[in-house]
Amino acid sequence: MKKIILLFAIGSIAILGCKKTSLDNEIVVADPILGCTDPNSLNYNADATQDDGTCQYIEQKNRAILLDFSETWCPPCGAYGGPSFDSCLYMENSLITAMKIYGSSTPASMNCSLSSAFSNDYQVTGVPDFYVNGTGLYAGGGVAASTASNYNSVKNKANAFANQTVIAGINIQKSIDGSNMNISSKVLFYQAQPAGKAYHLAVYVVEDKIIASQKVSTASGTITNTNYVHRNLLRAGNASTYKGVKINTTAAIEANKRFDNTFTIALNSAWNKANLKVIGVLWEVPATGKPTVVNTVMAK
Repeated sequence: MKKIILLFAIGSIAILGCKKTSLDNEIVVADPILGCTDPNSLNYNADATQDDGTCQYIEQKNRAILLDFSETWCPPCGAYGGPSFDSCLYMENSLITAMKIYGSSTPASMNCSLSSAFSNDYQVTGVPDFYVNGTGLYAGGGVAASTASNYNSVKNKANAFANQTVIAGINIQKSIDGSNMNISSKVLFYQAQPAGKAYHLAVYVVEDKIIASQKVSTASGTITNTNYVHRNLLRAGNASTYKGVKINTTAAIEANKRFDNTFTIALNSAWNKANLKVIGVLWEVPATGKPTVVNTVMAK
């Protein structure tokens, strides 16, 4: 009897000794480190173990800029200028960047201090008037009454620019901190440039989808649309001049030279922060005369 009890005890001990707890089988897996895992990106993170889709690049691609000189008191602006501009936004940041410029509208809060210099350099004598990279949409200026015609004219000019050699590309990143828009920019020159050229980077804050009154011409006369939607209205820039800030010296620029800058633009409390975009324009600025658009980009 004692032997049986002893054997049972030994068997019990053996069974207990061989049993594993759940902790013995647990495999500890470290949490992934999220970030950009592409070494060719602007924000490569060597410590990242899982790509989070945030990689940033400077695209080697030309985008033209569409400027719409308009006013709230202008009936044709409301009838076909605005709709034509809105239709062109289907090409936004693919073929073009685009902004409206008001200088004498009501309410005065629609106007931007940069409008006067823009109008003077572009020799705007009437509104609505469209310019693609500084060239009027039609000979003699103005905008056609046909939205389709205006859209096609803008697209043709933008395509022509897109097919040109890319001199430089731009990357813009934006963030809002309280009442300030913080902007980081990177400009990469793909083509070497001779000494003596002046390149300026302008960054513009534009506000989209503003609801305000607009005069509209109709077949039966002029009406006031109090719920008109104003798209991509120029609000402010990174300098007192629309030409922005010079980024290079007088020295020659070698191919693959990059210029990095940061800017802070104060925001008006009345602006809808959720609808703010930033347009970056690289200008070649001569000693006298109107600057030339080198390239543009938009950060939404």
